[in-house]
Amino acid sequence: MKKIIRDSLASFVLTLGLNANAQQDKHFSMFTESPVFLNPATAGFSAQQLQLFTNYRSQWLTVTEDPYRTISAGVDWRMMDPEANKSSSFIGAGVNFYNDKAGISNYTTNIITFPINYALQVGEMDHISFGLQPAFYQRTIQGDNLTWDSQWNGVEFDQGLDNNELLLSQNLNISRFDIGAGVYWEKQVSKYSSFNLGLAGHHLTKQRVNILNDESKLFRKITLHGQGNFQTATSNVQVQPAILAFLQGPNKSMTFGTAFRFAMKPQSQHTAYFNNMHMSLGAYLRVNDAIITSMIFELPQISIGASYDLNVSRLNVASKGVGAMEFFLRYRMNYEGRTLANPEIH
Repeated sequence: MKKIIRDSLASFVLTLGLNANAQQDKHFSMFTESPVFLNPATAGFSAQQLQLFTNYRSQWLTVTEDPYRTISAGVDWRMMDPEANKSSSFIGAGVNFYNDKAGISNYTTNIITFPINYALQVGEMDHISFGLQPAFYQRTIQGDNLTWDSQWNGVEFDQGLDNNELLLSQNLNISRFDIGAGVYWEKQVSKYSSFNLGLAGHHLTKQRVNILNDESKLFRKITLHGQGNFQTATSNVQVQPAILAFLQGPNKSMTFGTAFRFAMKPQSQHTAYFNNMHMSLGAYLRVNDAIITSMIFELPQISIGASYDLNVSRLNVASKGVGAMEFFLRYRMNYEGRTLANPEIH
């Protein structure tokens, strides 16, 4: 019975790959920690000049023996920022890589992107950024891993039997060029508080996506995202409300919630700045899908975090509430050798 369920899920995954009506991009629960994956205009906006980021996500562990797995890695940096504190206009750039694998067919998507932007200073510490993101993606299906109805011998699936499938029994792949663009606004409210808002468009060329059907095109995607970082001079807690919404053809999603970022050391008596060691606890709702909880530990340059998705959609009959687990590791540094003017701003 488990074999039958697994193969049914594999067929479902394969259908997603061959039918453009089911298109939906990957998504991450810890979307606030590396917004460059959402919007090329955010490259270079991290607290320090250089940021390296990697993320691992595993989903549907209780639904299938071959859970969905997504790995990402990226680096982005600021140029033309000699003071290392975003005190003037600058250029941001980066390189990001994604690998997404699903099901027994190993339906795999590999994407490499090259975000670049120009951030125009519009206030003492405020910027509006405009970015572009050329990208390349590859999709593959290992058809020889699949079994079909015609291979059922009454007891089990026998891959030695003819499956009566032509192209779908082969290993198939497709590679295409992609491009995206975005705009991003970051506003410094006070010494300890700020907020940002971004809008991005992906798959603007609406390129072919299906492996077998030349007529099917990838749906364009519109993403809206924003985050606040609010704190008072007398508080050790920073409140960080955030929102993420996207529309991609018939698919849509909205996630919102709040994290609380705690300073784990008392305020320095000499510099008037908090030591840069924090812990964040967050709770978010992905509407009609999942409740997300997260925990992050931040050292001066290294951060590590984890999140858990509690599935609350109708699929929870099969998932038993288990949605996804996600982990990230991030490293930041100033290659100019300077320290931050205000390390409290996330």
